[in-house]
Amino acid sequence: MNKVKTKVTVIRSTFNSDIVNNLYKGVEECFNKKNFLHEMNVIEVPGAFEIPYMAKRVLDNRDNKKNKSDKVDCIIALGCVIKGETAHFEYISNSCASTLSQLTLQSEIPIMFGVITAYTKEQALNRSQANFNNNSNKNIGYNVANATIETLSSITKHNF
Repeated sequence: MNKVKTKVTVIRSTFNSDIVNNLYKGVEECFNKKNFLHEMNVIEVPGAFEIPYMAKRVLDNRDNKKNKSDKVDCIIALGCVIKGETAHFEYISNSCASTLSQLTLQSEIPIMFGVITAYTKEQALNRSQANFNNNSNKNIGYNVANATIETLSSITKHNF
């Protein structure tokens, strides 16, 4: 698809690491399967709440680079928030999604949302399956990587 290496920064939460690790495997699987020429930088943060902060730091650093070839072309956010017994789930999920949405609208590059928000661990596990030989696999990391490729292709196609 692309002839120039696309610079992708993945910001991934270490909280619910078993699930987030599978999401990251999904990103790698999609990029490899689709022969997407990329250079990937991975940044880990403690939880989903910290993802928007780090995305903002990446964007600020990108804006300060003079050499265009050093600039990141897109950000992929990977995390998992599972509902507990309190309203904490709603605050974290809403804050992460809303802030990333605002950042992507304000930035010159897409920020792709690969943060699972699930009511149960079972739901999160189902959405992070790493069995890529199974046609019913619903890995959100794979899906967000595919959306990344399509979004970047659309940007290039329409000369934005």
